[in-house]
Amino acid sequence: MTKNYLEIPEELYNKLSDYAENDQLSIRLENQQILLENPKINHTNKQNLALHYFIVPSLASGIIALLIFLSTNHPQIAFTGSRHLSVASLSIILSTLFGFFGFIWTYLRKSCDLSKSKFKIFRETLTLSVAYTSISFAVQIIFWYIIGKTFSGLTFDPFTAGFLVLVFVGIIFYFLISAALSITLPNLILLLFTTFIGGILVSMATNNQKDWWQHNFSFLGTGEATQHWQFNITLIFSALILLTITDFLFAEFSKSSLYNYKFKIIRIFYILIAFLIAFVGIFPAQSWTMPIHNNSAFGLVAVVLIMIIFLKWLVPTISKEFLALSWTALIALILSAVAFMGIHYLSLTVFEIIAFAIAFTWLVMFINSLRGIIQEGNEWQVKLLQK
Repeated sequence: MTKNYLEIPEELYNKLSDYAENDQLSIRLENQQILLENPKINHTNKQNLALHYFIVPSLASGIIALLIFLSTNHPQIAFTGSRHLSVASLSIILSTLFGFFGFIWTYLRKSCDLSKSKFKIFRETLTLSVAYTSISFAVQIIFWYIIGKTFSGLTFDPFTAGFLVLVFVGIIFYFLISAALSITLPNLILLLFTTFIGGILVSMATNNQKDWWQHNFSFLGTGEATQHWQFNITLIFSALILLTITDFLFAEFSKSSLYNYKFKIIRIFYILIAFLIAFVGIFPAQSWTMPIHNNSAFGLVAVVLIMIIFLKWLVPTISKEFLALSWTALIALILSAVAFMGIHYLSLTVFEIIAFAIAFTWLVMFINSLRGIIQEGNEWQVKLLQK
């Protein structure tokens, strides 16, 4: 009888032993990948948990909506609109409330690393719950705006309206619970981009009539801007998400044999950058806060420049492609500074946008490069044998 074997390095064997149950591992193919797991792990756990968790809040939201609709004494309830309570308004309110607390409970229960300090757990949980809930809120606003234009004047009886609220809240709640159960570094990077770019674009759009671009980029966060809190909150939450990404990245890195004092320096740089981004939002470009705001903004770019200059020393194994890209970013930052301060070709607004965009994009790309180094350190060559 022919027996088949998989020859693996001893280091990999020791790592797999930590996951084995009675020296047994299950193997499966998924998305053109081979996964080795503990056989006791139920692969549908996350989906089942998300289904279990969303049923009770969905039913509760439907009952609450029905009671509210019946209490209004209106025979027909509007699908959308603000004349009185509608399916749209209650769906948004209840899904946001239930989703926020549901995300917190699920993340703490299933996705939190217990080796972290309580402060880090609290910061990560609150940051992620607010970020994901805000995104779902924004998506619902857009969705119901389109629905309102499409089904203008549509109404339902209170029971049908309550059931529709149950359905829509269930959909949003399932999305949030699934997100809480599937927090990964790539998802966090996407969340950072979504939060930062989305928040900045909204701030620009709401201040279009005030010609904010004739002042400077930081005008969006001053008291003269329309809803300036959006710009400042975007920066603060982007900083918190960056801190969370840093925790996730270096928690994974610390388990690698490649981890040394140079990567600790990089971690300190990222923490410093996160604080500087937060300070730009906390201290707007006005009155006594102007010096702190400006120094934080310039400090952010300065730290990025320092990281690029010492990149080869900090990460000797960094790819030549990313190193070349980094030096291109450095040259672009220098040229934009000369174009602004030297020959006055660029306005202050354009210079700020270019510098911040380059620095922010490079920081995210550097995180992806570090992830690649971690993955390379976790690769082994195996051999298939047949006897």
